[in-house]
Amino acid sequence: MKKIKLILAVITISLASCSDYLDVVPDNVATIEYAFRSRNEAEKYLFSCYSYRPEIGSVDLDPAMASDETFKRYGINGAGQVWQNTLIARGFQSLTSPILNTWDGENGSESAWKGIRECNIFLENIDLVPDLTETEKKRWIGEVKFLKAYYHFYLLKCYGPIPIVDENLPIYSKPQEVQIYREPVDEVFAYIVALLTESIEYLPNAVEVIEGTEAGRIDKLIALGVKAKVLTFAASPLFNGNTAYASMVDNKGVQLFPQQYDESKWLLAAEACKEAIDECHAQGKSLYDLVDPLVLDADPVFQLQTTYRQAITHRWNQELIWGNTRYNNNFLARSTTARIIRMENVNNAMTEYAPTLQFVEKYYSDNGVPIDEDIMWRSESWYQDRYKVRAEPAQEDEGKRIEEGKYTVNLHFNREPRFYASIGFDKGIYYGSGYYQFNDSQRNVKYADFLKGGVSGFQGGSGYSISGYSVKKLHSFKNAQTSTSISTEYFPFPILRLADLYLLYAETLNETSGPSDEVYHYIDLVRSRAGLTGVKESWSNYSINPNKPNTKEGLRAIIHQERAIELAFEGKRFWDIRRWKEIGVMNNQPKGWNVQGQTPEEFYKITLLPQIPVSFTIKDYFWPIKESNLAVNPNLIQNYGW
Repeated sequence: MKKIKLILAVITISLASCSDYLDVVPDNVATIEYAFRSRNEAEKYLFSCYSYRPEIGSVDLDPAMASDETFKRYGINGAGQVWQNTLIARGFQSLTSPILNTWDGENGSESAWKGIRECNIFLENIDLVPDLTETEKKRWIGEVKFLKAYYHFYLLKCYGPIPIVDENLPIYSKPQEVQIYREPVDEVFAYIVALLTESIEYLPNAVEVIEGTEAGRIDKLIALGVKAKVLTFAASPLFNGNTAYASMVDNKGVQLFPQQYDESKWLLAAEACKEAIDECHAQGKSLYDLVDPLVLDADPVFQLQTTYRQAITHRWNQELIWGNTRYNNNFLARSTTARIIRMENVNNAMTEYAPTLQFVEKYYSDNGVPIDEDIMWRSESWYQDRYKVRAEPAQEDEGKRIEEGKYTVNLHFNREPRFYASIGFDKGIYYGSGYYQFNDSQRNVKYADFLKGGVSGFQGGSGYSISGYSVKKLHSFKNAQTSTSISTEYFPFPILRLADLYLLYAETLNETSGPSDEVYHYIDLVRSRAGLTGVKESWSNYSINPNKPNTKEGLRAIIHQERAIELAFEGKRFWDIRRWKEIGVMNNQPKGWNVQGQTPEEFYKITLLPQIPVSFTIKDYFWPIKESNLAVNPNLIQNYGW
């Protein structure tokens, strides 16, 4: 494996400013020696290696939190507060000043290269620590090797082929030594996998990580799960035989993207997924299936919805493999929460992170198939009339989901449990005002009202949803609202959970050998927890296309939709539509309801959200490298189309 030594500064800034970036070398040698003079000091350096992790789960700084799932009302023509990630979603990525530029550490992102540099310094100096036990040293080495691999992987997802930074180069290196090259993606993937494999040998089991003081630190399950993800990316169409990037050849004539499709990559990914799943099971991981003690007396419908939400919001639960502790949980809650009581300040619950109508339609019917395929939906004209206000108000038995006696559109009836657990919609049930005893006297049931002037809707100011929906999934049902504030339950944002691995394994198996009982098994585990019957049964009984699960292409489409639904709003779809080469969905005009409507007839009019027309093409799968970097190093060719 080719290993490159370089000064990381030359990737990001000019040679003239290298000394600032490297904290004044060689004067910092004494500083490094100081950092490794004792266990306590070395531990501080270990935590500094963690500090460059991406802002996974941040509604404004994680690019993956802005795909076709949601829309934000600000950011058009500079009006109002601008979230950096929405600028990427709206086609404003820039060659001269890239948004969320994790290459240089600008415009909302830390530099992953700087994080890699810190990891290299740590690995080069950890043997200097005199009072560190061998067991602890191995663990720390495992953590830092993982972080080094993860930073390379994140850069690879953002930029495609990247340099491999295995060691830092001395400051006295000649200019030609630091004018490095981007490596072919297959070599980068192989390097990342090798580092992860090395880290696994040193890392502790998940049960050995102390929740109170060590939660969020890397363990063996995290490394195995990320290795499975890395290999799945390597096998996916964006990186596996992508002829659209045939012109990506450097000045040495090296082809940076493999031009031949290699099915064996899917087999490697499947094996890695299965290894990760088996080890998760061995260490006690399982899909979240607990009924919270606070809802033991609630009806089964609400218990099912709550269980799904709690898989996300119950901190450090048995399904979570890797949770991010580096994000603003309170801001996430305020950005996703619908108001369910009158507030003095509507911005306490802003509902800025608003689902699009198109994504709301992705959720299955209550029969577990897409609504445009459901036989009953078609025979009863529910699909054809899905945007019409239902002639009859919600009935008593529907009051577990929709306010009894109230009117809403057909689209909100007869949907799967994950729809009601994930989406806040007009007249939909919405707990969260402080009462959790579910007997007749204290069952404080609340409902959303997104009509203009309604408790959840437009009331002036900025605290409203632009689409008429909210993301109910990303805040706990235990959050409480008062007229002046909301209180929020903390939870680590899920970077990786077991349901994700199950669906990845099903995908890799299907791509390797097509439909099989094992593929169905892992999809059906996820569906069963959501209260749905299995794939074959659902399609056989309720779909106009009953043979769909029996072909590789049909099952692929089912898996893609299952991932979209199960992992909605968790920052997975952004990367999925890229690795699948399906970025064209971002060109669809976002839609919602007329939030200025004061009656159901006025409100339920499909409204085009104020998006500047975009045209995502082949070039938009990757960020551009900042133009000035190419002037410093002509060996760094630009990404396709930029």
